[in-house]
Amino acid sequence: MAGGGAAAASALSSPWRALLQRALDANAHLRHSTYFQLATVGAGGRPANRTVVFRGFQEHSDKIQINTDARSNKIGEIRNCPFGEICWYFADSWEQFRISGSIDAIDGSSADSEIH
Repeated sequence: MAGGGAAAASALSSPWRALLQRALDANAHLRHSTYFQLATVGAGGRPANRTVVFRGFQEHSDKIQINTDARSNKIGEIRNCPFGEICWYFADSWEQFRISGSIDAIDGSSADSEIH
């Protein structure tokens, strides 16, 4: 980006993103630092939790990206109830991040080609 692009991008960031990015950078030497837990609402309103891999932030946003197989249970759960929470723990620095919000399931047939 030319000019004030970096400033514009940082203005979009939530306060937690800078803290999370600092923890990711500080723990980058640990392979497991990119793993976090994603909880969704499963069948019958019961919680469903699993470990997923951080694939970065969507460009110019705070949206966290993961990849998954379209046949996994989590896709149906997200389509049925698009709310979830992640929990990320960095053992070396004893930092925990819990972030909740809505989840977008994006596939090849979606108008939005980016993964959220």
